[in-house]
Amino acid sequence: MAAEEEDEVEWVVESIAGFLRGPDWSIPILDFVEQKCEVFDDEEESKLTYTEIHQEYKELVEKLLEGYLKEIGINEDQFQEACTSPLAKTRTSQAILQPVLAAEDFTIFKAMMVQKNIEMQLQAIRIIQERNGKMLNLEIEVLNALLFFAILTMLILTWS
Repeated sequence: MAAEEEDEVEWVVESIAGFLRGPDWSIPILDFVEQKCEVFDDEEESKLTYTEIHQEYKELVEKLLEGYLKEIGINEDQFQEACTSPLAKTRTSQAILQPVLAAEDFTIFKAMMVQKNIEMQLQAIRIIQERNGKMLNLEIEVLNALLFFAILTMLILTWS
């Protein structure tokens, strides 16, 4: 590959990576994943619903990518070349490209959705624990205040 071609591929990879890190991509993708992940579990057997959701995801990814590529003037061949270049095969690039790869690979998609479901369940558990912990602390403070007033009342009554 000539230096000029390498520079073009590098520009395309960096441009796409920038888009995939940005809000125009990440917000709709994250919203979709968070809204749809609750039906995914880590059982081996996949449900029909998973396939339907994967198709919706695929359409969203295509719409977002096509819009961006058209906006900056990258054609499909340039995109494909960038995705298969050594630059796109680095660990960092693979992590950034995972949501794109998930549109084409159901196994990656399902793993991503199961992972997000587990993350959201853990987050909910932490929130419940924090609230219960705060409630317990609040209850203890209220009980201490009531105990203080009871002792104070008792002292006042005994002094009277």
